[in-house]
Amino acid sequence: MSKELLKKYKLLFGEDAPIPPEHIMKTLVEMKEKGTFEKNIKAIEENYEDIKKYSKEKLGRELTLDDPFFDI
Repeated sequence: MSKELLKKYKLLFGEDAPIPPEHIMKTLVEMKEKGTFEKNIKAIEENYEDIKKYSKEKLGRELTLDDPFFDI
């Protein structure tokens, strides 16, 4: 994992923030730097029930933070 990426991530999200897989961390840092993070989080919140339903129907399980889906 890139030390520079981890440093940026901790600066933007806090020292105690959970550490996601590197590709997700990169995307989160890019969204914060571009100023689109809040907009994207709001879109997820507004569609959360649909996302949960889709996950349950398509994957056959509830999504969790350590779900292998996030490794993709």
